[in-house]
Amino acid sequence: MPTKSPPTTTLSSGELQVRQRPLGPRRLTSSSLPPILPASPDKERLLLPAVLYQAILSYLPLRQYVACAQVCRAFRQIVYDDAGWIDRLRKIKVWDDAVAASFQSDAEKRRNARSIITQDLALKKITPLNVLDTVHSIPGYARHEFARLYKLLAPLYLDLTRPARVAHLEPQVFKIYRTPELQALVLRTLTQFSYVFTDDDADDRRQRLYGITEIFENAAIRELETGLDAQDYDGRACRYANVLTTLNGGSTAVQAFIQRSRVLLCTVTPGTSMCFQVDEKSGQIQVDLAPVKTFLRHLSDDILKEEVIIRKVFSTNSAVIEKATLLIVERVIEDILGDYCLALVDRSHETGSIDVYLQVVSGTYEALLQFVYSLLLEGPDSDDKAVREALRPFHSSVHAIIDRIYEQHVDLYLQEELDRFRAKCDGEVSLFDRRAAQQEQEQEIILRNKFREMATIQDSSSAEKFDFLTSFKKVLFLPVVAIGSPVMQASSSSSRASSSMRDDASERLSAQTSATGKDPLPSTELAANAAVLNSRLASIRNLFSLEVALDLIQAARESIERTALFAMLEGQTGEEAKEQCQLIFTALLDFLGFHHIQTGFERALGHLTEYRPPTTTSDGGEEGERPQQVEPLVTFLELVNVGDLIQQMVDVFYEKELISRKFVDRTDFLSPAVKEKRRFEQMLDEHVALGLNRGIDVLIEQVNYFLATCQKPNEFNINSDSVNGNLAAHDAHFFDSRIGPTEAAVKVVNTVSSHTKLLNGNTDKTTLDVFLQEVGLRLYNSIGKHIKRQTIAVDGGAVLLISDLNYYYRFVETGLRQRQLLPYFAALREIAQLYLIDAKSAREIGLVMSDVVQNFAGIVTAEEVLEYVQCRADWIHVKRAVEKAVYGLGLTDCLVM
Repeated sequence: MPTKSPPTTTLSSGELQVRQRPLGPRRLTSSSLPPILPASPDKERLLLPAVLYQAILSYLPLRQYVACAQVCRAFRQIVYDDAGWIDRLRKIKVWDDAVAASFQSDAEKRRNARSIITQDLALKKITPLNVLDTVHSIPGYARHEFARLYKLLAPLYLDLTRPARVAHLEPQVFKIYRTPELQALVLRTLTQFSYVFTDDDADDRRQRLYGITEIFENAAIRELETGLDAQDYDGRACRYANVLTTLNGGSTAVQAFIQRSRVLLCTVTPGTSMCFQVDEKSGQIQVDLAPVKTFLRHLSDDILKEEVIIRKVFSTNSAVIEKATLLIVERVIEDILGDYCLALVDRSHETGSIDVYLQVVSGTYEALLQFVYSLLLEGPDSDDKAVREALRPFHSSVHAIIDRIYEQHVDLYLQEELDRFRAKCDGEVSLFDRRAAQQEQEQEIILRNKFREMATIQDSSSAEKFDFLTSFKKVLFLPVVAIGSPVMQASSSSSRASSSMRDDASERLSAQTSATGKDPLPSTELAANAAVLNSRLASIRNLFSLEVALDLIQAARESIERTALFAMLEGQTGEEAKEQCQLIFTALLDFLGFHHIQTGFERALGHLTEYRPPTTTSDGGEEGERPQQVEPLVTFLELVNVGDLIQQMVDVFYEKELISRKFVDRTDFLSPAVKEKRRFEQMLDEHVALGLNRGIDVLIEQVNYFLATCQKPNEFNINSDSVNGNLAAHDAHFFDSRIGPTEAAVKVVNTVSSHTKLLNGNTDKTTLDVFLQEVGLRLYNSIGKHIKRQTIAVDGGAVLLISDLNYYYRFVETGLRQRQLLPYFAALREIAQLYLIDAKSAREIGLVMSDVVQNFAGIVTAEEVLEYVQCRADWIHVKRAVEKAVYGLGLTDCLVM
């Protein structure tokens, strides 16, 4: 019985011709299958959309799919349509949709499509090795392009993948192509082409092809390994690396190379104990990461040497070179550096020191980043943008590998870093507070001990005993001076004898105060208490420290510098590191502002509240030498200046460490750093305002003291001859040199001027203006009250008063420079004119009073002006006329019936 020949496929004239075997004895009738095409006398028409038929037919094996064209004209149109053939070309990845779209949109290119194909093919020698590269992605020609591929590749593929029972003959592929380079290329081409088959035995054939390819691949790998072992990098190793690259992209060649990498096989990590040393003096463990950096430098050199070998072996493909280098680096980082860094971190934990742990984690990570840049042969600050852009993908890949192995340490590190910074801030602030309290206590003890020494000396010599009333007056009016001002005058042998018995702290205090002291040591209990109060006031400037602020800011900078390294990590870990930098800043403001500065301001306000300046006159002759500074206010203003300087330091730190690094957006009002900074600034403003308010109280009380003590009794109740005989030359900046102000006015202006100048340049303009305006208003009230307590003579005292008021006005105009205050002092000058009107013109006084009230409405009232006029020495004589001018009649003119 003759055997039936299998169906064969030949390609001629660009079309597939298929000879089918007979279907067999079974006959298909119209009743056995539902009709596909309706019976129509004039034309054939499909019942379903053509797209649906195309989808169904696409599951058929290739030969049956072609045979469907013989069923009817409609099926022939479906089979010949480009859609099915384009789908097959896409499976083997030779159809370019972008090129096809360009032909669809360009009518000229569509018209010339056939000539484009013909000219291109005429210039090439098409073989099974390059036929896949000659496919044209032109709509309308997909079937012709596929037929050309099938004609060249199908015979080779079917011969190579025939069943084992007939595979005893050598495949045609290996007869035609004898070199391993060509064999690798044809095997890769046939593997790619195999996906067009969907027959029942397509998977079996494909597996047989994979088996043959694997045998060929293993043989090539053995040859590559032989070349690597013999260090024949430019010869055998290079040849078979290129063969494997052609076969499968070089992945197996790279893996074979890595398994024989000298870096992975020969690198030995140094011991971790080399990085930890015990300081002989302090006994603390010191971290030295120099061995780590040295090891990474040598490792980097080894990798660069390995890269040279990689370039020799994979010389024809730059992508494979980069891939092999990256895989070598990845294996080095994961297998060598990952374990080494983990050992270092564990060793740092074993030391029990958080500082050591933080230095190791951050320092090792920074060393790894430098290791990455050393692999790039380019520093992180390189100006060659082209080089940096070319290396950016490699750098990003290596950076991602380091981040992956180091990410396990970051969470614990961030928590430890924040806790350590908080602990350091708390320790620094607490230590400062303890030292300040201890110093204040020691100073009080020293002062009281000095009082006891003086009391002992005075009891032994009755000639040196003090009168209690005199001592009381001197203490009561004792100027507020710094802690260093009291000193023992070295005039008696008893004081020299007692100095030899002082303790060390007392000697230090005496040595400190000997250069500036003017007042005697406390000799009574009252004097001792006053000296203690002065000591507390003088210590205001030490209530918070610029050095502590510098230490905390420096610690915060170091902490953020370490944490910022991990902000470069991708994903959630990097965001957590950025948030950590904000938390460090908020912790800085919390301890520096609300635990240190705020506490200092509150204590300073308490000391200012305790201060009571002298308020009565003294019989002693030393008042002319009184300092014109209110020491508590001066020291508080120094404290304000220190606080302002700290705030400026915080602003610079905020801009440089957070804003410039883009860890914080200054417009994000929900950011914890932004909110905490606003709270810090608000706290400073509030406490400065409270302190300045109390400082103004102290300053005005000092002004009242000068007005009460330096204004001589009846100084304004003198005639003109006395005034002309006592003119004195004073500062011409505020007054006319022909008429001089009184001593009280000069002291008041000098005191207010010296204290207001302390804020210039150290406080923002808004705060300074508010401070100066408040000082001016309260100075105005004090002067007004002082005038109302005086008796003013018309012929002489009025001139002195006008000189004082002109002096005050010019000081406000040129010293305080607050235009809002000028009307108040101008009103005082106008009121002073009332004292120049002679008693004979008493009616004119009332008219001038009305003008003053009208011109300065809102500043003075008629009742206040009348109170000023009542200070005239001749008020009894002009009273009736003035009241009649003001009220229309005198009070005595009214009769009650």
